[in-house]
Amino acid sequence: MGRTVQALCHDIRYLADELAAGSTSPDEKRLAHLSTCCNTLLELLGTSSVPEAFRPSPDGISLSQHERMLLCEHDVIWHWQARNDALTLSSRWETLYHDNVKPRLLAQWCQKLHPEDRDRVQALCHRAAATHGLSRIEFRLLDGLGQWRFVRLRTVSHDQAGGAGLTGVLSDITHERYRDPVTGLGNSSLLDQLLEDALGDAPGARHALIKITLVNATLLSESEHFNNTRELETRIAELLAELLPAGRLMALPDFSYALVTPFHDQKAMARLVEPIQQMLSLPLETHMGRVWLSHVVGVVPFESGSSDDVKALRKQARLTITNASGAGVGGIHYYTDELQTQAARARRGEQLIRAALACDGVLCFLQPIVSVSEGGRVVAFEALMRLRDGEEGIAMPGAFIEAAESTGLIHQLSQQLIDKALHILVDPAFTQRFGRDFVININLSRHQLKDAMLVDDMMRLIHKHGADPRRVNLEITESAVLAEPAVALRNLVRLREHGISIALDDFGSGYSSLSQLCELPLDCIKIDRRFVMDLEREPRKRHVMTSVIDLCRRLEFRVVIEGVEESATLKTVCDMGAEQIQGFIYARPMSSQDVLGRLDATLLPVSLQPASL
Repeated sequence: MGRTVQALCHDIRYLADELAAGSTSPDEKRLAHLSTCCNTLLELLGTSSVPEAFRPSPDGISLSQHERMLLCEHDVIWHWQARNDALTLSSRWETLYHDNVKPRLLAQWCQKLHPEDRDRVQALCHRAAATHGLSRIEFRLLDGLGQWRFVRLRTVSHDQAGGAGLTGVLSDITHERYRDPVTGLGNSSLLDQLLEDALGDAPGARHALIKITLVNATLLSESEHFNNTRELETRIAELLAELLPAGRLMALPDFSYALVTPFHDQKAMARLVEPIQQMLSLPLETHMGRVWLSHVVGVVPFESGSSDDVKALRKQARLTITNASGAGVGGIHYYTDELQTQAARARRGEQLIRAALACDGVLCFLQPIVSVSEGGRVVAFEALMRLRDGEEGIAMPGAFIEAAESTGLIHQLSQQLIDKALHILVDPAFTQRFGRDFVININLSRHQLKDAMLVDDMMRLIHKHGADPRRVNLEITESAVLAEPAVALRNLVRLREHGISIALDDFGSGYSSLSQLCELPLDCIKIDRRFVMDLEREPRKRHVMTSVIDLCRRLEFRVVIEGVEESATLKTVCDMGAEQIQGFIYARPMSSQDVLGRLDATLLPVSLQPASL
């Protein structure tokens, strides 16, 4: 009997909600179904076998037979007389919401609601009392424990001797609106509410939004260690809930968790987060053995009354977590305004790249490499990437390279740059000006160097232009090699087998460059400009430079000195035995059209060049 009454109450409640929410005229089928359920329930309630727990308990509230039928469930009964604004609530209200104030007016009761909901709820109640039928109103209220609850009020209007009014039930739908259905923790809506509360606190009060993301949890949830994602989500929620008071922790998508807490200083924050980090560093026991979680923690401090809003704080937390993930797992990372700057730069960089790829905006700029032993003859050009920015502007690499590598678009950019650089090798105008033996230097990023298709793609483009691979010199950096040393070495060996030469760029800027001289298949060493700066005024640099040039000569490597800008520096490196120079002292990077219009096959230092250059 009890289950039958429960099922009927559920159906009546569902149908009433559907009819109340309808924006058009009532559905006749639903009305008929509701009528049938009501009649059946009335018959059941008229028997003495109905358990006491399933009989209405209106606490002295005068209800009609149909109202008693509608309210036959365990929610709080709510009764309001519009004429004298008298509101009566069943005793269950006191139990659930810790409020024993009696008597009360509707306006008085509405003061317990969220400020944004008070006027709306009061207006809807007056409207519902004036129009016969069912209504449904949802709102937020703060209970006696200081926790936000989400409540649904379902009412039916009546017109009794005391005048028009409403009778209904209050159902707590906090778990529906403020709780994550899998973990039972708070959800994004509750987080927004708590942030809104903190921002509205006394001006100057300091708070923090803490976000914890388990960066490897998605992969683990799909492994043989867990049956499904829900199992791992539940395990993690149980662990975190042991360390934090109920209601403080929110579960967000993608195995992220958040809480809002008062903020004093970074030391206090470290003490708060430390137990969580220690717990997350412990292995989880599964039926397939142990697994370890990797996490990052982002903290966004903020003050009440600041110009930030909830949306801005959530965005700042995402930026902090993204930055933390890139820096490595563990530790606590704090939001700074620089993260916004970086994000804006990354967005602009990606848009520059997309536009350049779509509109032939990848530009190949050239900087000559000069042989001083041959009187300043141009023996090579380094191909440098630039992007067209609007109609006239030119974007330098600093504006887009980071975005290109983080998005993987570096491959498409490099393909277009290489294609244009190889064309220069067979361009009749360049051949006529600089001969048939000048070389094109092309930089390879770490992403390209570990690409299994690097060699095939390079040879395809070389054959497309009918170029001689011996006139192609690929520049690599030490850090690019160290990213994937085995794959990089395999690609370099294959490239050299095709006749392409390899140059180690930025030599001297890393820590293990000398070992690379022995281990990598190299043909050329380009000495970093940091070795060249102030060379004539620093004896130690001169000794190192002399030794490096001599060592490279013994190893039969060509040496290019980069970053030479002054006549005194040029004289110093020439006295040391340098043979090839690249730097502003001869020419800055320029477009291929400018190269043909401004440079001769033999170059003098800028101080000795004609004024037109």
